[in-house]
Amino acid sequence: MLMDEPFGATDPITREHLQNEFARLQKQLRKTIIFVTHDFEEAIKLGDRIAILRERSHIAQYDTPAAILAAPADEYVAGFIGQDGTLKRLALLSVADVPPALPPDSRLPQVGADASLREALDLMLSHGTDRCGTPTGVLTYASLCEAVGAPAEAVVSGDR
Repeated sequence: MLMDEPFGATDPITREHLQNEFARLQKQLRKTIIFVTHDFEEAIKLGDRIAILRERSHIAQYDTPAAILAAPADEYVAGFIGQDGTLKRLALLSVADVPPALPPDSRLPQVGADASLREALDLMLSHGTDRCGTPTGVLTYASLCEAVGAPAEAVVSGDR
């Protein structure tokens, strides 16, 4: 199936709901869909593989979202990604992907293992107290940075 900018004319709230429903259906149906978008964050959220095209439809890079964010092929791809590639990588990993550092401390903010590292970072930075799931360990700021292979400065320098 080919979908060309299917959510482009929707407001941000509706767009997010449609993206989430699309992702749910894709997991359930397991069909190949070519999804055309100019929204790189949408491509990261919905794509298993991303092709970044140059002028005249030449492929600048084709890979998984994580691989493109971790190692852009060149300056063109890096410019397409933007300044906050490290923060975008946090949305691709879940808390379960990072080994717990210490036993849980009930006084600390907690997230479930299915939360993205981006959600965990947002909670760390806001000192919130949202709770979901059963805690199994502590995700430290250092372990979060290590999981995306970035120094601490890179993880907090972009927009939250």
